[in-house]
Amino acid sequence: MPVPISPLDRLPGARKTELTGYIEPCDPTLRDQAPRGDDWVYEIKADGYRAQVHLSGGRVTVYSRRGLDWTRQFSAIADAAALLPVETCILDGEAVVYGASGRPDFQALRREIGTRRSDRLRYLAFDLLALDGYDLRQVPYLERKRVLQSLLDGAPATLINVEYLEADGDQAFQHACQMGLEGLVAKLRQSAYRSGRVESWIKLKCVKSDTFPIVAFVEKLGARPRRVASLYIGRRVGDQLLYAGKAQSGYSEADAREVRERLDPFIRKTTALSVPVNKPKATWVEPVVEAEIEYAGVTDDGRLRAPVFKGLRDDLAKPSARPPPPRRMR
Repeated sequence: MPVPISPLDRLPGARKTELTGYIEPCDPTLRDQAPRGDDWVYEIKADGYRAQVHLSGGRVTVYSRRGLDWTRQFSAIADAAALLPVETCILDGEAVVYGASGRPDFQALRREIGTRRSDRLRYLAFDLLALDGYDLRQVPYLERKRVLQSLLDGAPATLINVEYLEADGDQAFQHACQMGLEGLVAKLRQSAYRSGRVESWIKLKCVKSDTFPIVAFVEKLGARPRRVASLYIGRRVGDQLLYAGKAQSGYSEADAREVRERLDPFIRKTTALSVPVNKPKATWVEPVVEAEIEYAGVTDDGRLRAPVFKGLRDDLAKPSARPPPPRRMR
């Protein structure tokens, strides 16, 4: 039986309505410096896959960042969420696997995806969008965090509540980078949860990394089984797809084989770049497969400096059909 977590009807902004279906996530704006003032608090940014967990009547669905049903890939998270003592809820968070360093490891996560009953997979829950028939997205951030903490108190070890820090932003960010973390997310104390890019959440990254479409590859000559030696990546600027550089490090042999096989169905005769570049060794592909790339900086002409391959972004694959919008049930 569901247990009372909090008097939800007394929360400012809470609405008595049931949300169903994938909800476009709240997306922080990237900045180089922490925001000023006491209105901001900070969360540690994890190196993983954004995931949205929906529980309804004992049934759990886990959605990827773009609304794909990833319940099978994240079955350990789904099994843990099914044990929560509530009838319905929607969690926003990050799926991670901790590496040997004790920090979230992106490549370790990719190796773990799909492992049934994984004991390494963790879900770092940082927001609560809905609970037991109430839409909480307009409830102030700190109130949502309080209810989330109550919900996850005593939850299975797979589900972890992400706590916030009250600190000077510059000092917190510097400390996070010294610890080898990916970065921080600054959030306004009173902010609502709004889908899409927002200024009320600010992303601060210690290590520059982002997602880029693969536009071509160079194959390792004579390799059996076949594998890539390097990747050409693009960047989207408005309606244009421009060349962003060549990533030729960061691959394990297994990565290089996987990427080669993944790209095979998308080979094309000519480049998809809006402004062609002369790359005689390139095998061009449709720019539909995306990779996470770490880099040192960006040149004046938009090329990445020292790009390093971190892994494919399977969670960002384009769904065959647009996910249905969230519906309210009265």
